[in-house]
Amino acid sequence: MRIFTKLLNKLKSADFILVTMSTVACSAMSFIFSVYSKSLVPNTPMGIYSTCLIVQTYMNYAQFGVLNAYNRDYPQALGRKDFDAAQKMKNTAMTFMLMVYALIFLCFEAWVLIRYHGSIGVDQYKTYFAFGYAMCPVMILLKSFDDMSNATVRMNGKYNKSAIIGFVRTVLALGIGILVLKVAGYYGLYAMTMSSAILGIILFHKDSLKGARLDFDFAYMKLMILGGLPLLINSLIWTIVQNVDKHVILTFMDTDALGVYTVPTMGFTTMVLVPQTISQVFYIKISHLYGAHQDEKELLDKAGYFTSITSAIAGLACVFVFYVMPVFVRHFMPMYTDGTVATQILIIGVAIYATTMIYGNIFSILKLNKSLIANSVALCIFNVIFSSALVLFAERSINMVAIGTGLSYALYSFLLMVKLSRRFNYSLVKLVMRSWLPLLAIVVPSIGVYFVIYSLG
Repeated sequence: MRIFTKLLNKLKSADFILVTMSTVACSAMSFIFSVYSKSLVPNTPMGIYSTCLIVQTYMNYAQFGVLNAYNRDYPQALGRKDFDAAQKMKNTAMTFMLMVYALIFLCFEAWVLIRYHGSIGVDQYKTYFAFGYAMCPVMILLKSFDDMSNATVRMNGKYNKSAIIGFVRTVLALGIGILVLKVAGYYGLYAMTMSSAILGIILFHKDSLKGARLDFDFAYMKLMILGGLPLLINSLIWTIVQNVDKHVILTFMDTDALGVYTVPTMGFTTMVLVPQTISQVFYIKISHLYGAHQDEKELLDKAGYFTSITSAIAGLACVFVFYVMPVFVRHFMPMYTDGTVATQILIIGVAIYATTMIYGNIFSILKLNKSLIANSVALCIFNVIFSSALVLFAERSINMVAIGTGLSYALYSFLLMVKLSRRFNYSLVKLVMRSWLPLLAIVVPSIGVYFVIYSLG
């Protein structure tokens, strides 16, 4: 009995394990939905869907940094045991987002009606665009509150509960999504995301937003905007970075190519989700640590330890996706086989970047906003230059876009460590050893074996 109790306590202390397992399972279910959707929906409608998702992504920034400030300052307030301040942040963030997204909904729906008046029901592809754009404000409202609810549960220390609820709601959303997709085709592409967000808000409510009240303290809203705006700008630049490849494809190629590129995007999402989730858990932990002790050296040492764990897991995730994606594409998504090589190229560069996610969070925790923005601008520039140059001067294909994007992520990762080393007078070798080394030790021999098997086959 004592051994069982000790084991249970250890599992509770290693809460990131259950969160990660849940994330892997949820990612697998999202992967299944994506694969199933590509077996039913052709390239062009899939490209339209991808275009609408880009619009939805940018729409997220209408919250002006309030949610960014909340995610950064709320766990630090809990670390200081300043519970009144934490509650104030929650109330203000919720109120501001309701106001802003309600206004966006009214304005954007009016624009869709004016823009596509006379085309809905007449032109199939324009009807697809009209429906997708109309869903954007609805989906971003639901997703924003779902994200806030999930993050609040984790910041309150209930990682395991977050993981369990996340798993349950994804199972339910997958069933709903597959059913609607089978019946409605293109229109069903939006079903899983929307149902997942709705279920998340409902299931997380008790431990996140229950007891929250509307708080129209505009002076405090202004403070949160000013505090979170640099993080928002950084996040916006990151979004531009993550969509540069898609913008390059839409500029130099066409919607069909963007539809095929959803396969590399799917590989990107699958590969990066696990290390990203782990880094988010560790981000909360090091935020609590810094909020309690205000010790930069302790922060860096702890971040390095967590980075080593993240790097090893990122390596395993990279190898898994590298091996599995070609099989899934060939057998379950035959219309999208042109995206296989681009997927494998992209995930290697992204895996290298994933190892330094926690290092990047240090700039946020210490409120080094100028450095945070400069880092993201640099990555954006790298991505634009590499992707565009390869497409223009080498070959107009999604493979060139994937190479350019992967190179930009890898270069950014290295420059981030250089900046940390100089800013904190910390060993660059130690930073590299804790981030890149575990990943490369797993990825390099595994990919070597893959090519040996491929050449023999």
